[in-house]
Amino acid sequence: METKSTTVKGGEFLIRSSLPESVFTPEDYTEEHKMLRDAIRDFINKEIEPLKETFDSKEGTKLAPEILEKLGELGFLAISAPESIGGMGCDIKTNLAASEVMSDSFSFSQTLGVQRGLGVNTILFYGSNEQKTKYLDKILTGKLKCSYCLTEPGAGSDANSGKTKATLSEDGKHYILNGQKMWITNAGFADIFSVFCKIDDDENLSCLIVEKEWGVQLGAEENKLGIHGSSTRQVFFENVKVPVENLLGERDKGFKIAMNALNMGRLMIGIAGSAISKRAFNLGVQYANQRVQFKKPIASFGAIQEKIAKMAVGIYTLESGWNRLGGDMDVLLEEFKSNGGVDALKAKQQVAQEFAAECSIIKVFGSEVEQFVVDEALQIHGGMGFSGESEISMHYRNIRGNRIYEGTNEINRLVIPSTILKYAMKGKLPLMQLSMETFQEVQAGNLEPITTHTNFQETASSFLEHCKKAFFLISGQAIQKFQQEIQEQQQVLSKLSDIISQIYMLESVILRTLKTKEEHRDIPEAISKLLMNESADRIKIAAKEVTFTSVETDMAAMTLKTIGKLLQLPGYDVISLRRKVATYFIKENQYNI
Repeated sequence: METKSTTVKGGEFLIRSSLPESVFTPEDYTEEHKMLRDAIRDFINKEIEPLKETFDSKEGTKLAPEILEKLGELGFLAISAPESIGGMGCDIKTNLAASEVMSDSFSFSQTLGVQRGLGVNTILFYGSNEQKTKYLDKILTGKLKCSYCLTEPGAGSDANSGKTKATLSEDGKHYILNGQKMWITNAGFADIFSVFCKIDDDENLSCLIVEKEWGVQLGAEENKLGIHGSSTRQVFFENVKVPVENLLGERDKGFKIAMNALNMGRLMIGIAGSAISKRAFNLGVQYANQRVQFKKPIASFGAIQEKIAKMAVGIYTLESGWNRLGGDMDVLLEEFKSNGGVDALKAKQQVAQEFAAECSIIKVFGSEVEQFVVDEALQIHGGMGFSGESEISMHYRNIRGNRIYEGTNEINRLVIPSTILKYAMKGKLPLMQLSMETFQEVQAGNLEPITTHTNFQETASSFLEHCKKAFFLISGQAIQKFQQEIQEQQQVLSKLSDIISQIYMLESVILRTLKTKEEHRDIPEAISKLLMNESADRIKIAAKEVTFTSVETDMAAMTLKTIGKLLQLPGYDVISLRRKVATYFIKENQYNI
């Protein structure tokens, strides 16, 4: 595979090797990045942290509008908006770095995410000049609160099957809107709603900007498992008259608006997982250092250290992945703007669409790391963690929805390989060619284990290359077996997704570690080795299932033997590596690397 220092496009991480200096990492944050993050942190500490117990109840929904306005006054709702409309005009990686801190705001993070994400972007990217003039400034300053209405009782993952309908009035001046939406965030105090519906007899969705005062009706606040301080209601439309000029974008093209918005929304869910994982990790480590049993802090016990090390590996991996993606998106954005002859907003849409698979990877990985870290942090607290009065129990309740929002993790696991296969069919990724070349290498006996390497860089680079070859071999067999019907083989696609995701996250960690200065590389290298060991196991498990359903038993046995050889690692002392990682963070008493 070719090695270049420039960024890859969507899915190309599978077929090209990147140089460490080409990736963006948390260590690359500038003073401007740090100042922005610190300013947001100061706001959260002053305005939200003291009210965290209130935000664990429905009383929090009453506080949200005022806090949104305060954020708007400070410009924090307009970080990614162009300067021409009063925004900060920050690049993607800066927006992501800021979003991580914003996500550490208890259930208010849901309110904030809809306002500055779906609320701003739908109108910013697809609105007419008149719509932007009328709505955007007030949204960015928090004077208008936003809600996003896609999900219906019978239309969740299958969004295009929604029944909400708009009929053009006889005089052609209004759409008469009827229908019902559910699980709508910010509904209780929203001023405007982006409503996805079908107009007349259209087969596909359109999107209307609907003002509350036109007759929108609301259900009661939902009694949810968590995020109690986030307003979530059903929304009803009964003969609501919407001016035709409030059609957002093109008629019959609303599904594209919804899906493009979801790409960035999925990335933001993963970043939220990074924020809450760090908070939960800190709560767990600090409790472990304080809690004494058998005359020793429980942080000194091996079983607790194993938990701390595993949590740290997950967090380091997650933040490596989303920061890398943010950097790659910015580089591609500049390329689109300079070579594609499109304006900045159009280019941003193209970038989000280009990296759809990577956004889904971060969403799935981030929400599952978050679930693991919060669960383990609660376990470290023991009985105190099970108390409804503990902060960690609040996070346990709040984060469960992140594996459901913005497309369930099951749906996103299908999006990842489906997007890769689509790129392959369009000739953007030579997937079948690489699969055939790998198979030929197997037949020629040219694939050898990497146990001879002693240098970490050589070992890590070779192992990563072997992971990709394993994917080519497995996916090639699956495609050959199922042909076009592979898109219907959800269990196969889900396992291929796990392999693809593991490769992307592993590569992100290895590149970040190799970019780290030698004097600071000890802990990152230990984390990398632990992740390599974990990746080998995960890929082998997924490969076994796909292989046995794709080829005959004898071929499957040969394939799995080859994969076992490819993924063979030097004899890492995993227990000692975990002890080293845990000891470092226990001493730091927080996630700090």
